[in-house]
Amino acid sequence: MTIEVIQALKESQTFDCKSIQINPKALAIPIVAMTNADGGVLAIGVSDKTRRIEGIDGNEERLNELLRVPFDFCNPSVKVLCEYLPCIDFDGNENSVLLMRIPASGQLQTNQADECFMRVGDKSKKLNFDERMQLLYDKGERYYEDKDVYGATIEHIDMNLVNDYINVIGYGKSGMEYLRENNDFVTEHVAD
Repeated sequence: MTIEVIQALKESQTFDCKSIQINPKALAIPIVAMTNADGGVLAIGVSDKTRRIEGIDGNEERLNELLRVPFDFCNPSVKVLCEYLPCIDFDGNENSVLLMRIPASGQLQTNQADECFMRVGDKSKKLNFDERMQLLYDKGERYYEDKDVYGATIEHIDMNLVNDYINVIGYGKSGMEYLRENNDFVTEHVAD
C-alpha cells in the first residue's frame, strides 16, 4: 500500500484513517469494530476528515500509547500487525504513517468499557444487546441449544424420544430424572 493509495481510498468496512492525535480509548473502537467484522487496515497519521498527511514522526509518546491500544483497551487483546510507511507530510517533510493491519477475530471483541462494535460500511456501529448476542452465535461462542426456552413446559417435550435416548445410552433412571439431573435440561418453578 502506498501513500497515494491511502489518500485515494475511501473509508470503508476494511479501511479507515485516523490522526496521530486520536485518543487511545477512541482508537480501540475501530480496532474492535474491524476485528469483529472482516478485519481491515487503519492508517494512523492521516486525518480522517481532510485526508491531510500529518505523519507520526515527532509524536513518539502518543505513538507508543496508540501501539498499546490493542493490548490495553481491547478485550481480549487483538494481534495487530504494524507497518511504517515512509511519506512526505503536508509541510513537505519526510515522515511516516503507521499502518495497523487488524485481523478478523473468531471471537467477540470488546473495548475496555465492555462495549461491542462492528464495522458496517465506513462506520463503527455500537452493538445493542440483541446484536451482540447474535454476534456471539455467529462466532460460535454461544449456541441456540444453550438458550432457555421461556414459557415452555414439560408438555412441550416428547418424552417418548427422551426414553428412547436413555435406553440407547443405558441410563438406568427415568426420562424425567435424566432431564433433571443432566445439564439442567429442565428446571422447576414453583407457582406463587
